[in-house]
Amino acid sequence: MEYQQSPDGLVWVVRDDGVLGSMTYQRSENVVAWSRHKVGGKFTECTITVSDYANIATGTKLVFTKSDGNTVTFTSEASSGDAPDETLGFRPNESNDTTADNIYTAVNAHADFTVENPAAAVVTIKETSPEATGFLTVKSYDTTRLATTNQSHPVVESVASISGSLNEDELWVIVKRTINGSTRRYVEVFSDFDFDETDAEVFHFVDSGLAYDGTATTSITGLEHLEGETVSILADGGTHATKKVSSGAITLDRSSKKVKVGLAYNSILQTMRLEGGAGQYEGTAQSKTKRISKVTLRLFETVGAKVGSSLTNLEIVPFRTTSDPLDTPVSTFLAGDKTIEFSDDYNTDGFIFIKQDQPLPLSILAIYPELITHDG
Repeated sequence: MEYQQSPDGLVWVVRDDGVLGSMTYQRSENVVAWSRHKVGGKFTECTITVSDYANIATGTKLVFTKSDGNTVTFTSEASSGDAPDETLGFRPNESNDTTADNIYTAVNAHADFTVENPAAAVVTIKETSPEATGFLTVKSYDTTRLATTNQSHPVVESVASISGSLNEDELWVIVKRTINGSTRRYVEVFSDFDFDETDAEVFHFVDSGLAYDGTATTSITGLEHLEGETVSILADGGTHATKKVSSGAITLDRSSKKVKVGLAYNSILQTMRLEGGAGQYEGTAQSKTKRISKVTLRLFETVGAKVGSSLTNLEIVPFRTTSDPLDTPVSTFLAGDKTIEFSDDYNTDGFIFIKQDQPLPLSILAIYPELITHDG
């Protein structure tokens, strides 16, 4: 653990699972608040290890969840040396190694997956075109004979606070990632966000990222440390479609002078259960049925956000206006309120989720929900 005194009072800790945690500590304002930080990239691969192949029951499922949340299911058929009857089927046969080969053949034939040749009875699976964030996971319905491991977040191994310029402390971390099939460790420093600077071209909200500043170009090189990764891009202050690094380079869709390239990450806020008042009766509204109809976000120097009742039910907060030219980046929303219609059912929780999944700033000063609470 480490204490970063300036510019904000933060206690940083590294958990056993490699997640970086921080506690905001402001004694004068009675603030003690924890958050966790899953840095960009991935660690480990998705694997299936076959054992006791002869007792894999017909109908045993392997359910893959891709980084975009969609699923693909492969199902075991009767043991045989014949080809499977179904496109998404596989057959146990002859030995653990041969069964792993059959799983390899079935999964690799699917366009969404790329599978390495099995190492003995272990099959290693990757997504052919992964999202910039999210992981590939697999659920086995027979964890004894078809044991699995999942792709997961990178591992933060250590953290250090070092005195920097202008009396501000720098935060340095060592991060372990899987890059192009190999385990790599990077020493990285967190970049500060200067709230006096609203020029979108200087935003740097990517992990393990590099910047280009020069003549207009579509070719960005020097990205060998992100080989094979799907990267997030900010080009001349505007978001750009993700690209996969190949031979240490990417090709942009449009010529740009100032470019930021790095690993994407999601910033997510989830409120506590709402206490909306108990109407005509005294007491708490915590256990009562409620429904949120609108949410107003008070924002500061923000570009882009999503809000909703869950991470699978989010509405995009509009920032571009009808007077904004379509061929220029969205202007920074300096300060003010954004009101969004809230799609939610009646429930007793009243959670509000806010998400930023672009390489852009999001600062929330307050959240004002409109809701109805039922006393009955």
